[in-house]
Amino acid sequence: MCVWLGTLASWRPGLIGRLVRECRTTAAVLAQDPADIAAFARREVPRRRTRGGEAAASVEQATDEGRFAAALAAGPGVTLQRMESRPPGDLVVAWNEPLYPDQLRDLPDPPLCLFARGGPDGAAVRTRLAAIADAPLVSVVGTRSPSAYGEEMARRLAGDLARRGLAVVSGLALGIDAVAQAAALDAPAPSPAGLPRTVSVLGCGADVVYPRRNLRLYERVVRDGLILSEFAWGVPARAWRFPARNRVMAALGRAVVLVEGARRSGGRITVAHAADLGREVLCVPGEAGRRLSEAPNRLIAEGARVCESVDDVLAAIGVPSVRPGETGEDAPPSVSPSHGSAVRDVLEALQDAPATVDELARRCALSVAAAAATVSGLEIEGLARREDGGRYRLLRV
Repeated sequence: MCVWLGTLASWRPGLIGRLVRECRTTAAVLAQDPADIAAFARREVPRRRTRGGEAAASVEQATDEGRFAAALAAGPGVTLQRMESRPPGDLVVAWNEPLYPDQLRDLPDPPLCLFARGGPDGAAVRTRLAAIADAPLVSVVGTRSPSAYGEEMARRLAGDLARRGLAVVSGLALGIDAVAQAAALDAPAPSPAGLPRTVSVLGCGADVVYPRRNLRLYERVVRDGLILSEFAWGVPARAWRFPARNRVMAALGRAVVLVEGARRSGGRITVAHAADLGREVLCVPGEAGRRLSEAPNRLIAEGARVCESVDDVLAAIGVPSVRPGETGEDAPPSVSPSHGSAVRDVLEALQDAPATVDELARRCALSVAAAAATVSGLEIEGLARREDGGRYRLLRV
């Protein structure tokens, strides 16, 4: 029953929530006769989705309704049989199975099944699913078009979380999601037994790569992490599926960290779900007046915790900040004896704040040409990065 209902909900937005409201509890929904479920679903008027214009929306809606009708006619038994013919490494976990993550039961409308992919075989994906049940997970979210500062903070936070043995949850979208998940995979420290380095929650089927630009990252997550979706195999991305998946990301993590986002950023949806569920909400503060600082700075003003380093996250969720044998978070670049005085002066100036070449020349008493040559050398070494507006920012190593 769970797998059939999960498949139906993949094509009909909000179906599970309406069933739970009708039957009062998730368990009561599962106790219904399939014929009664089908009758209820047929009475439902599908919500109209718009994306890419009316013509495209009509095609999408017609496709979804056709798939919904086919799944409805198939019934629970046939649907379950189809799911059993998946490749090794693919798994479907129902709401009433022990492997289903308990965190998701906090949702008023939990996914009635999860489609999971990770590792070479079924044993690997089961081990990874079991490991996230009790492990501290942290969701890192933010804009799809981050600044250099946003990328740096996402990379630092996710990498430091992974080095502390925490799994990073995100949505495999462009921008902050991709930066955070790549950093978690790049972290040198091994994960605790069976724990995936990162968990990707998708707004499409777990076997669908979206966006295609993240194909290599998707493959890395399958190899060393875990892909989760509440949407059935092969389900394409649709606009309404992304807010739905955000609630799953919020529920999985003990905390949600928002790195950057405009006032109407999708990350605020994840934050709102996290707050409703009693999860910790942290925001990386941004420069005043910047569009990408609007969401985090507003949330901080409304009471969200400030997040400047991994220690802020660990304190919020009650995890010790440093484990035996660990050295703590990334440090600023050190000054090698081989560096000249100009390099040392520019590095020290950039530790205070990002600066243009002209500003560095004034602060360090250098000619503009010397300041430009010095900061260009730091950029080549990977110690600094040029941002929009011509400012250079010091990078962590």
